[in-house]
Amino acid sequence: MKIAFLILCHKNPNQINKIINTLDDEDVSFYLHIDKKSGISNKIIKKENVFILDESKCLDIKWGQNQMIHATTNLLKEAFYSNIQYDYFWFMSGQDFPIKSIDYIKKYLEKHRGANYIDVMDRNYKIYKRFKKRNDLKYPTCFANQTITMTILKHLYILITGGPYKTLFFKRKNITGLEYNFGSSWWTLTHSSVEWMLDYLERHEEVLDFFDNSICPDESLFQSLFMKTPYTNTRENIKVYLDWTGENRHPKTLTINDYDTLMNSDFLIARKFDEKIDGEIINKLESKLKMK
Repeated sequence: MKIAFLILCHKNPNQINKIINTLDDEDVSFYLHIDKKSGISNKIIKKENVFILDESKCLDIKWGQNQMIHATTNLLKEAFYSNIQYDYFWFMSGQDFPIKSIDYIKKYLEKHRGANYIDVMDRNYKIYKRFKKRNDLKYPTCFANQTITMTILKHLYILITGGPYKTLFFKRKNITGLEYNFGSSWWTLTHSSVEWMLDYLERHEEVLDFFDNSICPDESLFQSLFMKTPYTNTRENIKVYLDWTGENRHPKTLTINDYDTLMNSDFLIARKFDEKIDGEIINKLESKLKMK
């Protein structure tokens, strides 16, 4: 069971090194995209199975903008076209952390070989229509800024084009050949599904161009691609623990108080963690999992 962990990194290099140490295995490789503004490349642990994207392929990622989808495709291509054929590609953040050992994770994926773990919103949900508007309109880049002024302007733009649930004016023609789907940015996909998706992107250059002008395209592009593949009946829920309590737009930052909950869960990885807020839980998980 060969796994490529594709990691988006933007801070806390020591925490990223602990992810690598905890998941390290002869059947595992790590491909890292280092956010251009972070300046942490030289602080990442050096190992034969750790590959940092060339600086020319690393971007300054900003929330809600298109850099995320280009960083992700750069990681995918780097791993997929390497000299190793991976069974799974696991896309994760540098603020994720395993809560099961790498042996357990490998056995789990082997037992469920062929399953694809990707979150896709039910198109019958009312909220789907709100998300669909992210792609229906062409958004100026500035609308991704989370300042009060830009947030007000974005909501006005949505309102005058038909409101949050429909688009009456300035609606873009969907030229991608894909149905819009939405879900979590993070996923674990098989070699076959990734091969299909990369081939589609190569044959349809207009897809990335189209999503370049969406809001939060990382929560739509890969879901839309996957639901076009022949593997939709293999889809399972992502095996990532998230706690949305007490937060608005982001999952709760986990602390040592969450340790027992994590250890008793059926998930394989959790998010999110921040060593500057609570490094104790990261150290405890690393020690626990490296013993197995």
